[in-house]
Amino acid sequence: MITNPNAEVFDLFPTALYASNYKENITDVKNYLNAEPMRNRNASGYADGFGELSENTYLLDNPVCKSLSDWMLQCFNDYATNIMRWDYQEMGLTQSWLTVKMPGQSHMRHTHPNTLLAGVFYFDVQPEDTAICFFKEVGQTNRVRIEPKQLQDFNSHTYSREEQYFTPKQNDFIVFPSYLSHGVPPNKTDKPRRALGVNAIISKTLGDRGSIAEIQYSRYA
Repeated sequence: MITNPNAEVFDLFPTALYASNYKENITDVKNYLNAEPMRNRNASGYADGFGELSENTYLLDNPVCKSLSDWMLQCFNDYATNIMRWDYQEMGLTQSWLTVKMPGQSHMRHTHPNTLLAGVFYFDVQPEDTAICFFKEVGQTNRVRIEPKQLQDFNSHTYSREEQYFTPKQNDFIVFPSYLSHGVPPNKTDKPRRALGVNAIISKTLGDRGSIAEIQYSRYA
């Protein structure tokens, strides 16, 4: 990558994308999800072509999803404890929703507010379907932005790329920080792409009392 034989390159503040594959039978879960009423995203103010969203955005509350949701919570805890090194009592799932992208449909770049971790469960994807793209934030707030011209292959190199695509396998579950900007590339297959989105946050008590940053949810119930 570099030509100076005496130089070293260090990774500064890398962001982890966690991926794990669910090995249990999900036939009942798929039947439940595929029967869910959907609404076109245009009804929520999106432009046409962004696909459909389930009317129910707490899908994992259904008992048929109990084993799956427990496993997802283990994955979130693994990320929170062993990657982020958070000191907390318990993680909890918040909203969980189904998205469907027909051939040609995509979803714009976005983040997930009011949560800490985001996850996507790909229970109905086609082989080699690049189903999600992550973006590096390169701008500065309230500052003049200087933008050098880049070489054509800049998006193929670790430190210069501004987009990173990920191709999940069937029943893959990915976890990433909710602040990480991401979007859904167009579905280039001839079949629908179905995925279950999930958010997770620290429950009961968030933050540290000693640093005057604690939130006890029970105080506001």
